[in-house]
Amino acid sequence: MFDTPDAPQMPKGTLAFRLWKIPVTIRPFFWLIAILFSPFFGRQAQFSDSRILLLGLLAWIGAWFLNFMIHELGHALTARALYGARPQITLFGFGGVTTWNPYYTRSPGRWGDTLTSLAGPGAELAVTFLLIALLAFRHVSLEWGSTAFGPIPIPMVAVNLFASASTTPDAVYLPKVTLEIFLNSFIWMGFFWGILNLLPIIPLDGGHIARGVFTALSPAGGNRAALWISMICAAFLLGYCITGKNFFMAFFFGLFAHQNWTELRRGG
Repeated sequence: MFDTPDAPQMPKGTLAFRLWKIPVTIRPFFWLIAILFSPFFGRQAQFSDSRILLLGLLAWIGAWFLNFMIHELGHALTARALYGARPQITLFGFGGVTTWNPYYTRSPGRWGDTLTSLAGPGAELAVTFLLIALLAFRHVSLEWGSTAFGPIPIPMVAVNLFASASTTPDAVYLPKVTLEIFLNSFIWMGFFWGILNLLPIIPLDGGHIARGVFTALSPAGGNRAALWISMICAAFLLGYCITGKNFFMAFFFGLFAHQNWTELRRGG
């Protein structure tokens, strides 16, 4: 996700660094949410070896961090390349945001914001496919499948690093388990979040893309059309999530639908 206002003031206790001259801040709540949503949190009884529990949790957090960073770097590097923006990345509880001052050394053009929106999930999906291709080239065992999030098909690729070994020495078992968990977590996140972010729902990237396309085609009514499509899609997925008792995702789709309806009532 990206936005153009000034970046929020850095709270105390955040991790701050620069990557390719782009300021990055990570708030503590980002790590907490990564832990709470990991498949290892609160499941100590399911693991006979506590080392796997700890290493698996660290691998999950690493995949979580890397996915969000790739996504936001897609936005940031594209904005900088297209029109000289000075981006900043902030990772917070439930995601990330790329911001910059509304100052450009070049005109973004009609499609600048749309391409910048597309670059986030595009980078995430591109790196995911590249990783899968690299694993296939290395003859790593991959199991292909699919799942569905309502009407949205989500590819599933399971990595098995132990497929070609009848026995694995203890010295390499834990590193292999950790790497396998990281790879599976990263690939799952890359597909799920990448595809989810392409939905035409504002404020997701797909919603910004839809708004850019519609307003380019119809400057007068394009924004309202994008808001209506966004609200209908969000309401549909809200109903699906409630039916499936996925109340976490239902909360977000309900929030998005309400935000879109409010903006429509104000004139869109």
